[in-house]
Amino acid sequence: MKSNVKLMIIGAVVLVMLIGAIVALTVLGKDDEDQEAEETTATETLSRLLYEKDPSLISDIHVKNETGEYDIVKYDDSSWFVKDFIGVPHSTVAIQDILSAASSLTADQTASDNAEDLSVYGLASPRADVTITFDDSSKTVKEILVGSDSPSAGLTYVCFKGENTVYAVDTSDIDCYLNESFDFLAKTVYTAKQAEDENDTTDYTKINKLTISRKDIDYDIVLEYDTRHDDENIISGNSATHVMTSPVQLDLNPDTSYDVLNDVFNLTATDIAVVAPTDEIMAQFGLDDPFAEVDFDIVGGNFKLLIGNEYVDSDGKVLGRYCYADGINMIYMFNTDTIPWATVMPLDISMTMITSTYIYSISSIDVATADSSTHFELNGDSSDFQVKCSDGDVTADNFKSFYQFILRAPAEELYLEETDAPADITITITHQSGTDKIEFIKSDDRKTIIRLNGRTSFKCRTAYTSRLIENLGHLLNGENMVDTW
Repeated sequence: MKSNVKLMIIGAVVLVMLIGAIVALTVLGKDDEDQEAEETTATETLSRLLYEKDPSLISDIHVKNETGEYDIVKYDDSSWFVKDFIGVPHSTVAIQDILSAASSLTADQTASDNAEDLSVYGLASPRADVTITFDDSSKTVKEILVGSDSPSAGLTYVCFKGENTVYAVDTSDIDCYLNESFDFLAKTVYTAKQAEDENDTTDYTKINKLTISRKDIDYDIVLEYDTRHDDENIISGNSATHVMTSPVQLDLNPDTSYDVLNDVFNLTATDIAVVAPTDEIMAQFGLDDPFAEVDFDIVGGNFKLLIGNEYVDSDGKVLGRYCYADGINMIYMFNTDTIPWATVMPLDISMTMITSTYIYSISSIDVATADSSTHFELNGDSSDFQVKCSDGDVTADNFKSFYQFILRAPAEELYLEETDAPADITITITHQSGTDKIEFIKSDDRKTIIRLNGRTSFKCRTAYTSRLIENLGHLLNGENMVDTW
């Protein structure tokens, strides 16, 4: 009997303990669920479309941010402009970005359903205050405040003006609201015209002529299209598409001249300084009497750039120059490395050789010195090349070496002062395209003046001309050339 009573007492105790454990677990579980519910309410992680409209219905986007205040307004069915800048080129990409941002807004998270203190999210003094007006039946208006960045990477806090619900949205969706008004203007000042259709084979990028006029040099640099490339019967020894015609006649180096010719295409400014400048402002930036003028004659449309004063950084280092593109009423800022025309010199972009005429296109060469005159007749091509000399027999290979030495006549420096002094050596080359005449005239500084086709053009070391006369003797005597001087 006593044993049964003991068992009943023990059973009752165990039952009480089990009931207590179940109650405790139920209470604790409920507390955990409540905590999770609170956390979910504080930061909702599910994305949510806050609104969406047809971007074509946007009539106005008013932006007020740290850079100022501006409106982007609808101009016609497919065009929007910054209200103060109608009439100057706009960036299609930048305008489309802000239209896309304004037409819809999606929250990645709900940061707070009812924020008591908006300053926690940077929304009491927002970085941007944006009002978007839609031309729909309801005349919908959306007012968005842009606050600080969220601790979550790539997110920014926003709210609708007058509401306390705070959202975290993708920063890339709203960062356009932080732009200044100039960011919506086009910084590209020239692009190549595109073909009308597949049947249009016109090369609109063909540059007929480039003229550079600068205050730091007393001549124009002129580059012109080399028409020899259009004649399949003419063999040219240079692959450059253009030649220099001023201040001297000289073949261009195809590598170093490339940027000078082609940087005009998609030429893009670093920044914009002034829109619709007055005459006084043009003068202030050195554009009434510019440092340089650059004129491009291009098949797809001519282009003129005025290059004005330099601009510097806080340490006084020159960064670039202010420029004005003809036909675009804005003053641009171009970094120095984007406008090579402000610094290029003729010998920077030319070949060092005075002539590059291909030997198989030459019919004759005459070499005249103070003591002699020698005539060479050339015939054939690489397979049957022959040379006849008025002063005796010469081998084809030895003559080729002599001609190579003529080609190496160095344009070591520009020299444009006219001289009527007689030439010490005159080389006349007759070829498919005409005749080239190279005259060497001794100067008094151990240098020799070079006159090319009647134009005083260069100077070289007199050591070259001395070696040239020696090599003429080596050729006539059947001896090897000496390449150095």
